[in-house]
Amino acid sequence: MSVASPTNQSRTRKAHLVVVLFVLGAAFALRLHRLEDANIWWDEGLAVWAARQPLAQIARWTASDVHPPLYFWLLHGWRLLVGDHEFAVRFLSAASGTLTVATLWVLGRRLFPSRPSVAMLGALFLAFSRFAVWWSQEARMYMLGGLLVTLSLACAVGWRADRPWRVVGYVLAAAAGLWTLYLLVLVPAIVTLYWLGEKRERGGLSWRVRLGAQGAVLLLFLPWALYTFPRLRSWSVESDFSTGAFVNLYAVLLTLGRSTQIEPYLPLAWGLLLGAVGLAVAADWAGRKEWREGSAARLLLLLMLVGPPLAVWAVTAVPRSLGYVPKPEARYLLPFAPPFALLLALAGHRLWEWSRGHRWFGTRGALLVPAIWVGLVLIVQLWSLRDYYAGRYLADDYRSLAATLRAHWQPGDVVVLHTDQPWPVFAYYWPAPFVGTPHLEEATAGGVDYLLRPLWEENQAVWLVVNEDALRADPQRLYETWLTQRAVAQHEWRYGTKRLLLFARTPERAADLLATGPGLRASSPPHLLEAGGVRLIGWEQGLFRARAGEVLHVALTLGGARPARSLPVAVSLVALSSQQVIATARQTATLEYMPQRFTFSVLLPADAPPGEYAWVVRLKEQEAPVGRVRVLRPLAPPPAAAPTEPPEHSVNATFGEPPSVRLLGYSLQKRPDALHVQLHWQVLRPLPLSYKVFVHLTTLEGRVVTQRDDYPQQGRHPTTSWQVGEVVPDTYAVPLPDGLAGRYVLKVGLYDPATGQRLGPVRDATGTVQPNDQLVLQELTLPLGQ
Repeated sequence: MSVASPTNQSRTRKAHLVVVLFVLGAAFALRLHRLEDANIWWDEGLAVWAARQPLAQIARWTASDVHPPLYFWLLHGWRLLVGDHEFAVRFLSAASGTLTVATLWVLGRRLFPSRPSVAMLGALFLAFSRFAVWWSQEARMYMLGGLLVTLSLACAVGWRADRPWRVVGYVLAAAAGLWTLYLLVLVPAIVTLYWLGEKRERGGLSWRVRLGAQGAVLLLFLPWALYTFPRLRSWSVESDFSTGAFVNLYAVLLTLGRSTQIEPYLPLAWGLLLGAVGLAVAADWAGRKEWREGSAARLLLLLMLVGPPLAVWAVTAVPRSLGYVPKPEARYLLPFAPPFALLLALAGHRLWEWSRGHRWFGTRGALLVPAIWVGLVLIVQLWSLRDYYAGRYLADDYRSLAATLRAHWQPGDVVVLHTDQPWPVFAYYWPAPFVGTPHLEEATAGGVDYLLRPLWEENQAVWLVVNEDALRADPQRLYETWLTQRAVAQHEWRYGTKRLLLFARTPERAADLLATGPGLRASSPPHLLEAGGVRLIGWEQGLFRARAGEVLHVALTLGGARPARSLPVAVSLVALSSQQVIATARQTATLEYMPQRFTFSVLLPADAPPGEYAWVVRLKEQEAPVGRVRVLRPLAPPPAAAPTEPPEHSVNATFGEPPSVRLLGYSLQKRPDALHVQLHWQVLRPLPLSYKVFVHLTTLEGRVVTQRDDYPQQGRHPTTSWQVGEVVPDTYAVPLPDGLAGRYVLKVGLYDPATGQRLGPVRDATGTVQPNDQLVLQELTLPLGQ
């Protein structure tokens, strides 16, 4: 029996440390890469809104909400230090995700002390896990929960009298987990089961200490439990998610980190999952005693694999009268997912032990077998990550709109968000007070008057922020009409699918309608630009990265000593590589105030090549560069939008005057739960607006019974990016509710999501104008088969 020399052991430890540091560096880089390149979504906006409140208010709010306050308290302190831009608010999760990788390595070393490769491979697999990277780039508490779960498990292993700090660490980590996510109450239960299966070592702590530690965890959580229990609200979210679908989702999340359109990935996901579990728990294939060692460690990993999804299923599927009953979501499983990486690593180590025990493999062959497994897992992870970052893209959303609102808002103005459905997202960009119109009910004349009249009478002006949901809740535009009928003056700005309207109630406010207010935030231009006594004093741009076909919104502020002077102003986009002007927006600037702000909307041509571009402002005959933007490659179309066979039904109808697009035809697949309609558009002219497509199923009288509205190719190929002559295949799945029976009509059209205005007129193949700017495709008899 050979014993490694101290020198060799030292070298081995140093090599392991180098590998671990490399893995941690890779994990950190993956979690920081394009961290800010995604819009704040509803839940993130809610987290930032909560973090902006005082600590006591955060506690009061979370007491009646679905999560404890610890994450929001941490985010509150963090944003006070670094601000609340996208990178800053997500950095906490990115740091938590990286620390989770390090903590998993510690857990692996403690569970398998004689197999350091298991810990290293586990950390490597977790570093490249799409599921872990994804939620490390979200400003939510789930990655913090994953860190606390992993830390709790690492501290719960190997309790001895000479290691009291592990007891303290476990108590603090497990209690912090309960203050972060209620679902982490599973951790003490799983740890207790692990202790039951753990072989007691000499010097190990007694059950009295272990149970005392669990009691201390609950005792630390007790103050919050007593505070929140009387305030906890009860509500539920309807879900038709079946148990089988949930299990499949879990398998795909663990292995591939995907949560949508998972059907094509199920064979690969289940193959990896069952392979990892089978290899990790296989016992004594060759009669080797060491293979049976670590049974408690395997028990812990299996409990972490099976217990959480069972608990999530019970929480979401079992009716109850207390607390929140949510629908199954991917994020609920994330805190318990990191130990699965150790199962994948243990499977590779088992393959090495097995192949090493067979002489006919040889030394190289014994390494080749586990290397194939490790390589397979890494290839699958990298393949799954390949399109993750491509989907991270920072659109303008409310950014430019909120900048205009800040620039022109005056004391005595009130802001109304129409509707309040995306209120946390809007609140992220506009942290000042605002009023939301209800999105759960359709607008009525009485309801509009009830909400707007006191606001109108108590303020000098009303700002109306109109988003896409307003078309659904207020199809007759009652809010806008009410304000228009009473306003002394008004103005409108448009930002993509959103509109910003200003209504002045008094002549004094109307006189200063477009004057800049105290909230103006404009960067000083890098170069002096002055013409005719007018000087460029401020520049704003919403985006610094964009895609061809996108409308970019910029603003400039002019000042000088000569108000009421008009001069031509142009904003151009110039390719740095060729110095070619690819887009220009012009207007005549009349300076009524000093300073005065002007907005420009510039459409990036659909054929604009990727690369660096410069913004150039021209005042009369003088010009200067003021900023840059990088044009990205267009998104690849989804699989459903790939080129297909010619359409089954020829249509040749045109939309717009003059015609902008032609519907060449369509194909229809009839399924019990949905109608899959593939439209084939031909582009006749450039489209300056990003239109939505609607596919309606109506009664013979015209009442809509079901529909599907979306941007072409699921938003990957908006109409502003269509090029003349291009044929665009575009698929929509129109859901079929239960109980539909009789004759129905399938109709299609395009509309502007900001105003609801349809693209018309619509003419069929004979040139006949179709009513209501929509095209009838065919009549159907439902149920299908009749």
